[in-house]
Amino acid sequence: MPTPPKRATIMNVATEAGVSKSLVSLAFKDPSKVSDERLKRIRTAADKLNYSPSFVAQTLTSQSSPFVGILVLDLHNPIFIEIANAVRRTLAQHGEFGLMMSGSEESSDQPGRPYGTLDPQVLHMLQSLRPKALIVVGTANQEKELPAGIPIIYASAAAAASSHHTCVRADDMAGMELLIDHLTDLGHQSIAFAAGSSGAVTKERQEAYENLLATRGLKPTVLTGDYTEAGGYQAGKALLEVEPRPTAVIAVNDLSALGLIRAAEEAGVKVPEDLAVAGFDNIQLAGIPRISLTSVDPDKAKIGELAAFAAMEGIAQGATRVELLEVAPRLMARTSTLGAGT
Repeated sequence: MPTPPKRATIMNVATEAGVSKSLVSLAFKDPSKVSDERLKRIRTAADKLNYSPSFVAQTLTSQSSPFVGILVLDLHNPIFIEIANAVRRTLAQHGEFGLMMSGSEESSDQPGRPYGTLDPQVLHMLQSLRPKALIVVGTANQEKELPAGIPIIYASAAAAASSHHTCVRADDMAGMELLIDHLTDLGHQSIAFAAGSSGAVTKERQEAYENLLATRGLKPTVLTGDYTEAGGYQAGKALLEVEPRPTAVIAVNDLSALGLIRAAEEAGVKVPEDLAVAGFDNIQLAGIPRISLTSVDPDKAKIGELAAFAAMEGIAQGATRVELLEVAPRLMARTSTLGAGT
């Protein structure tokens, strides 16, 4: 095997340009402090040697990091990817580089680990590189282990009351009310809820579901599940054993709703004729004609945009305001509750 060419170093550039190593470093960090003649020599040498500054080295040797961290808690959940892409796009439009990284895996893939458990290696990397700011997409359990002294923003999640961080998320009460009104308008009086495994999101959505049913004089039926298709499938199998069986079910998210539909179809229960199914998050899969899942659209692009702006404001001011930014959701009514041809 041929030996790969060695990457040019800052010392190679300094030798080629006839200047000191420290001057080359300054030229890349703050070119305004280097004379035009020397800056031209350094850039010519760097181009000739195909040299670019080490991203990690810049981070470790500088008091300010060159990137904003985007920590995605679950790469299996499409809503987090869509929000993270909106964050990165907004940062780029304003001259900031967003570095996306995976924070954890689904609890179903690692038995015994609670949903939202952070990877220790990722935590160590964040502590070492110390981004300008950190945007956490999803629920993180070890909040105290995140880097201190930088703006931290939560997107599509709820931080602990004592965290003193800004949260940007959909108005879950409003979203659940859209679903309940939609289903009761269709004549459903027995509506179940497939809950998530843990975390503030499932807690708030379940509380909204129970409170809204209570105001309408309806009885709640809560099923144990999680945020995955497999969890929804198990909740669906449990639902089919309930007597009398509810005529409609709301899942904590769209992935869970897809599992509910699979369980119903395997049992010969028709959706929506025998069981109306609705989800939450309006992921891209929900709009595919073959699936056509009724869902709540939380406006993922807006959540990502507001989270990016909150991070940039925190960078500029050295601190972030502690506030909850709720985005108004909208109902996307489709075949899974309305039936074909509607």
